Amino acid sequence: MKANKKLENENLERLLEAVFTICAMHPSASEADLDRLIGEARGRASRRAAGTRQRGKALDFNSLGQVIHRWKRSPKYLTNDGEPMPLAPRGRAPSIESLFRDVRRSEYFEAGLRHLKKMRHVSKTKEGLYLPRELTIIVPTLTPELFDVLAQTIRRLVATVMYNTSYRGRKTDRLIERMTFVPDLPRQQIPAFKRFVRQQGVVFIDTLDDWLESRRSSLSKGLRNRRPVAAGCHLFGFLEG
Repeated sequence: MKANKKLENENLERLLEAVFTICAMHPSASEADLDRLIGEARGRASRRAAGTRQRGKALDFNSLGQVIHRWKRSPKYLTNDGEPMPLAPRGRAPSIESLFRDVRRSEYFEAGLRHLKKMRHVSKTKEGLYLPRELTIIVPTLTPELFDVLAQTIRRLVATVMYNTSYRGRKTDRLIERMTFVPDLPRQQIPAFKRFVRQQGVVFIDTLDDWLESRRSSLSKGLRNRRPVAAGCHLFGFLEG
């Protein structure tokens, strides 16, 4: 327990160090500016954290995405025609509750079911069962929970860069951290760019997701003592100007 706490503190320290280093390297930022920005950011973070605690169960985008994906891809939840099976919200498998058990988020089920309904990612049939509407979780507005996701994305990017730069050996496997960019894409190509990136990205993410899911550790007796790690890949396109 102490070892885990120490590791968490070390990771937090490295994240803060990386962020402060980036800020300090900004050419127009003075010491006073940095102190002011740090103070303001800390105040906003404290208020957001307090608000999240007051709301109770926060919206978990990762878990909801895993539930929808498993519902649409796992044979356990598909009909003979390969379509998602209409599910009861609660009860033994197959059900929405069992989906949350499968992704190891049983404690999030009641709140997660409310969130799926609120975000309209499930539709109700005449028989009172539910069907998934979308595979991709898209949030129409910025919410405090989404800000937490953005912060997590930044933390993971910084951690990847620091991981890759901390190993000097040529044979060391590094995490992928690549980017493609042109400064002068014609504006009339923007719709085509969006479509192409989305199509290619979906293929890549779906393939990687299948690979990861097929290799997830089970809770069988022989694997209980092996500590797993969280692994994934975040892909996004961008437009500037």
